[in-house]
Amino acid sequence: MLSRLRSLFRPSIEPDPPRVRDEPRFAVSEKKKMDWGRVTPSVGAPPLRDVFKPYTPPPGVQGNGQSALAMDSGAATGATLMNWIGEAISEGVVFLGYPRLAEMAQRAEYRNMVEILATESTREWIDFQAVGKDDKGQRIDQLRNEFIRLKVRERFREMSEMDGYYGLGLLYVDVGQARTSDIVSTPLLLRPETFRKGSLRELVAVDPIWAAPNQYSTSTPLASDFYKPSTWWVQGANVHHTRLLRFVSRDVPDILKPTYNFGGLSLAQMAKPYVDNWLRTRQSVSDLINAFSVVALSTNMTSYQQDPEGLLARVEAFNRFRSNRGTFLLDKDSEEIQILNAALAGLDKLQAQAQEQMCSVAQTPLVKFTGITPSGLNASSDGEIRVFYDRVHAYQENTFRDPLTAIMHMCMLNLWGEIDPGITFEFNTLWQATDEEAAAIEKTKADIDAEYIDRGVISNSEARDRIAADPESIYQGVVERGSEAPEVPDEGDNLS
Repeated sequence: MLSRLRSLFRPSIEPDPPRVRDEPRFAVSEKKKMDWGRVTPSVGAPPLRDVFKPYTPPPGVQGNGQSALAMDSGAATGATLMNWIGEAISEGVVFLGYPRLAEMAQRAEYRNMVEILATESTREWIDFQAVGKDDKGQRIDQLRNEFIRLKVRERFREMSEMDGYYGLGLLYVDVGQARTSDIVSTPLLLRPETFRKGSLRELVAVDPIWAAPNQYSTSTPLASDFYKPSTWWVQGANVHHTRLLRFVSRDVPDILKPTYNFGGLSLAQMAKPYVDNWLRTRQSVSDLINAFSVVALSTNMTSYQQDPEGLLARVEAFNRFRSNRGTFLLDKDSEEIQILNAALAGLDKLQAQAQEQMCSVAQTPLVKFTGITPSGLNASSDGEIRVFYDRVHAYQENTFRDPLTAIMHMCMLNLWGEIDPGITFEFNTLWQATDEEAAAIEKTKADIDAEYIDRGVISNSEARDRIAADPESIYQGVVERGSEAPEVPDEGDNLS
């Protein structure tokens, strides 16, 4: 059934702020015309006839033997489907297309919300940790240097930005094979036999506009590749998905995946209705402030019926002398001037509310998004920032954990020819304590250590090991693990 609707969803390109479209035309029955007549397309949305059309990549992206993107035919028809499409368009939940999304990325509002999340999720980055009691310090240093060489941190920030702008980010793993050869279409197995030492060259960020899915299953939902591409076309090259890591934080239902080029819902598209409201409100407030005062000249219009040029000359003369230092002469009996002012009270609150709505859809504190600090007695945004950091941590776990683990294993194979299960990683916390808070925490830890030593729970050497292993300790680098505490001389020894 959806085969009839594949002519429905084509991306449109139009500048911001959006303009009102003309009503679309359809060759449908009179009854459906009545149904469509009650549907008003949202501003900036594709035409209704293009709602369900699968994404069409630019020429040259797909190689020889192109195959059309498959879509199941299980949607409803008739007035129910028409109403659903109308609601989808009015809410802006239709794929806008990569050209349009790229245009939107030029706006400060979209860039702020996308770049804030991408920057914060890679700001403190990760920390490699050893599992067990074996000393992995040397290997962890090598692994850390390998991540720096491959610029993993920078590439993940790019992937987060692509996910925010387009809903899809692709990261190509270059292990030395020619990118147009048949080898890149085969799986990249993370085994010493198939992943040679020293073969990992670089990680390449691929803009999703240059990629399109090639092979995936649409016959049975029980298949592992059901609506999950096993290979991708990348400007004519057929690349296996294990060599092209996919970053999507907001996936869409299976029925919409072909429309979204098997990507997800971008943050920019989600925020578009809120940004449109903000732009409209901002411009309306600016226009109102620019013309909040109107001067009304009451005069004898009858005297100008035969001489309209005289009336225009009278108005022009007033405009020329209109200033705080100008003087305008009025007829005492037949003319009067009034200054009509528009009410400006409450405009700041309305504009601030429209701005806060953008922060709500981006789930970003206002102070992070705009730099505007809370006002009022004892006002603080610490709570909102902590909640935002929790959201960033959840984003890291959901979006970064799996591809980052795969890249870590690739680096291990590239360095040592084996995967070391005794090394893992954790995302560093984003919240940074002040100097006063850090000193108070250190004092509390010292009191706990002293209490445990006095009770015989731990020894001095064990307390030193705890201090040496604490990355937040002020004695990090001074105290070494396994060292003995210095002996405290007996007071009697100092007596002469």
